[in-house]
Amino acid sequence: MTTLPLLTICAAAIFLLALLANLVHKNTTLLWLYVLQSVVSAAALIALAYSEGAIGLFWAGALTLLVKAVMAPAFLSRMIAKYNAHFSAASYLNTPLSLFVLAIVTAFAYSFVSPSVIEGDSTSVPLLLAAIFVTLFLMVNRRGALGQIVGILSLENAVVLLAAFLGLHHSFALELAIAFDIAVWIAIATVFLGMMYRQFGAADLDTQRMKHIIEE
Repeated sequence: MTTLPLLTICAAAIFLLALLANLVHKNTTLLWLYVLQSVVSAAALIALAYSEGAIGLFWAGALTLLVKAVMAPAFLSRMIAKYNAHFSAASYLNTPLSLFVLAIVTAFAYSFVSPSVIEGDSTSVPLLLAAIFVTLFLMVNRRGALGQIVGILSLENAVVLLAAFLGLHHSFALELAIAFDIAVWIAIATVFLGMMYRQFGAADLDTQRMKHIIEE
């Protein structure tokens, strides 16, 4: 496993950006944090490709940069421009409680999950494991559909980078299939939210609100 300082910095940046995504209250800020995370993820994959001579990782980094840092944000920014007034940026838990839960899941990742995955003093892998748990909390805690969409995409960033750090490299064909799957998934999500807005006058997956609209 590589010990390049740059890769540790990238892992720390992925974790920090995941933390900040849980604390921001604007959808545009959440999207920019995801863009930065995707750029960092692509840079880490390309750095790994350079240090290990793995051409597959280089293509994975290039696809990550194209699909996750360019195409996906373009779709999501259009959604924000169209439905921003109907997207909730709120969370179920307030900021102090969110910070408390984030501290717990980070400690859990470091104390219980990381020792069972790796041996030694690696710093990058525990950070990425913590980023995965933090991103899962983002998906659960956010009220709005946009937060859940960004959470799924951010989770994929952390999982792919963790697999690369653990040496689980895969082919370019698989990376291309994953990139295509993400692009199709975002397109479907865009169409689905448009249909939801036309039907219910809301673009969020707020069950209480939708129940109230249906009852009326």
